[in-house]
Amino acid sequence: MERKDVIQLIIDKLSARKYLEIGVFDGRCFMEIRAPYKTAVDPDMKITFRYKLHAIRKRPENLRNKYKHTTSDIFFNEIIRSNKKTVFDVVFIDGLHTYQQTFFDIIHTLQHIHLHSALVLHDINPETEALALPAASRSAARSVHKEKSFWCGDSWKSFHHFIQLNKRLDQFDLFTLNCDYGLGIAFPKPNFNPSDWMNLKPEKFYEELPYSFLEQKRKEVISLVDPEYLHHYLNNKTLRAT
Repeated sequence: MERKDVIQLIIDKLSARKYLEIGVFDGRCFMEIRAPYKTAVDPDMKITFRYKLHAIRKRPENLRNKYKHTTSDIFFNEIIRSNKKTVFDVVFIDGLHTYQQTFFDIIHTLQHIHLHSALVLHDINPETEALALPAASRSAARSVHKEKSFWCGDSWKSFHHFIQLNKRLDQFDLFTLNCDYGLGIAFPKPNFNPSDWMNLKPEKFYEELPYSFLEQKRKEVISLVDPEYLHHYLNNKTLRAT
């Protein structure tokens, strides 16, 4: 299964209406997703005007798409300053592939979802150490991404951190699908409370985890499961966006 197939499956199951994608690049995933209201966030968005027109002709609902040419941090800060309640049904995080930024994207997103939302994160299961090479800065991350046709960075650490926090709070079902370089999935449980996740920050312990930590205990570190598990999960859980 590819990312867009997983995202669409979840959207369809939830009857989701509001979709947010962080890290859009050329829009190959974003433009193909079917949802009534879609928001794209990326400071270096490369979606061409021609592609937008093509997507609108294919699916008229793409005319309602919102394109935010900014960082995810600024995007979420603008929501807070607007004092408007903004929530999303399904969020796909595929932005800057660093532990710190991905962790911040997770924590910020949790303030703008509801009980029947879902999160999907890309690049959580890098298959080699080269694919998991960390980047020290935004510019370095862009350089690495350009040099390698595929690159996951160390986003896996952020999902592992999420899993460890959830062992104490127990507010999410969390697992990583073993496909498309690892798709981290998060579904809130009935006791989900966004305020419990406010102001959490990256920690040095997780940032300094070596790739060998993932390689030796991959299944436990990121809760790795076969892709078929998602079908089983969705078929045995009542999920619907509000």
